[in-house]
Amino acid sequence: MTTLRWAGLGFAVVGLLRGGLNSVWAEDGQEFLTDALNLPWYEPFATPFNGYFHTVARTCFAFIALFPVSWAAALNASVAAVLTALLAVAVTAAARDRLGTPAALVIGATAAVPMGYVPNTLAQLQFPLVYAGLWMLLWTPPRPSARVAAVVVPALAVLNSILGLLLVPVALLRLARHRDRDALLRVLVLLPGAALQLVPLLLGGSRRDVGERPVLNPVDVAHMYLRWGVPRSFLGEAWLTQPATQSATQPDRLLTLLGLAVPAAIVAVALLRLTRPRWRLAALLAGFAAGAGAFQLAVHGSPEGRYLVLITLPNIAAAVALALPGDSLRGTVPFVALATLLAAVNIANLRPGGYTDGLPRWDTTVAAARAQCQAEPRLLRVTVHTAQWPVLGWEAVLPCDRLR
Repeated sequence: MTTLRWAGLGFAVVGLLRGGLNSVWAEDGQEFLTDALNLPWYEPFATPFNGYFHTVARTCFAFIALFPVSWAAALNASVAAVLTALLAVAVTAAARDRLGTPAALVIGATAAVPMGYVPNTLAQLQFPLVYAGLWMLLWTPPRPSARVAAVVVPALAVLNSILGLLLVPVALLRLARHRDRDALLRVLVLLPGAALQLVPLLLGGSRRDVGERPVLNPVDVAHMYLRWGVPRSFLGEAWLTQPATQSATQPDRLLTLLGLAVPAAIVAVALLRLTRPRWRLAALLAGFAAGAGAFQLAVHGSPEGRYLVLITLPNIAAAVALALPGDSLRGTVPFVALATLLAAVNIANLRPGGYTDGLPRWDTTVAAARAQCQAEPRLLRVTVHTAQWPVLGWEAVLPCDRLR
């Protein structure tokens, strides 16, 4: 437990280095903060955004709305960083029981700073939450508190995002294999979230309409996944900057090949039995990454940085599961090499540019809104821009009675 506590503290500190303490991310401001400040506390929970419900994010913003508006950006980033760190601790604990402490620390560290999840935002918490839910379904912890977490985290993942439905096949596989009450419970707790996400969507009560250009050709989806998702799983975005939908430059082509060569080399080393591979676990993790990647790319139609989380993290964990140190010194080399590569890649991708560049400062934004409210006593609300206006156009609505 001491190792996990120190790991959690380190994860939170590193997570906060990603920034966002003085800016409000797109959906966080326009959807969640605006609703939390302007609607009755219960109404946002029944309000879908882009086709699904965000129960965990809405709960966090109900808490944030209790504090001064000027604190919203810092609280958003801090809560997101701390929750991501806690989820990474849960992943570390689950991976430790399956793969040992060294492998678990590598897997947990990458989960604490997932590539693609650059700003600390509660809107994007859905991605590490689903990944942690995956590990919880793979875990049978001995401690009662850990057993509660192993049940609750997947349930929250489905309640917070339609992507949580990706956990349902994993839970059913667990039930088919174990056929006990615990496995049945893991399936049953997913049903409320599945109903919340699917029933309104099927009945027309919610719909997806933000930038969706579905791609139904499986060959095109597979091409995007292999060219974009797999290389970035091991090299990140900081070096591979060319979108998969455009013609790649020569350096990008070489880096893409290198990114594909890394998992190929790990599989080859495992086949040569230089390591102690966990084939079944690795296959499940890599299969989940491929399924999550295919689903996201097919629905959206093009790569987005945030979609990398559910691709890179399972792929990294699968690689670690295949590179477990063998009995000899030679058998330790692949694991050390992989851990070193991942450390360098995660450091390089800790704060890549582009995500928060040019976002308005929240303290300045709130100060201007407060001045406007004070200058116009009859004014009820002020609309403020939270993105690189007019390029993106995201905005938040702040009530004057919270600013005067």
